[in-house]
Amino acid sequence: MNNIQIKNEIQNPDNNTVRIVFGVTFVTGTSISDGAVTITKSEWLDMTGRQKLEKVANQLSADMLSTIK
Repeated sequence: MNNIQIKNEIQNPDNNTVRIVFGVTFVTGTSISDGAVTITKSEWLDMTGRQKLEKVANQLSADMLSTIK
């Protein structure tokens, strides 16, 4: 099973966004130690922990699939 861990949530008051900093280890052993997804602060305030993990997973999947040609 792939493992995603949220490491930090950094608010940026200048542009009303939040960076969700994460690490992920894939079932194959490959890992990404520090990644980040930026979302709006209002979106972040309405999210549960599970929704934040799903947001990271969905964005990570979309970005990885877009690199396949």
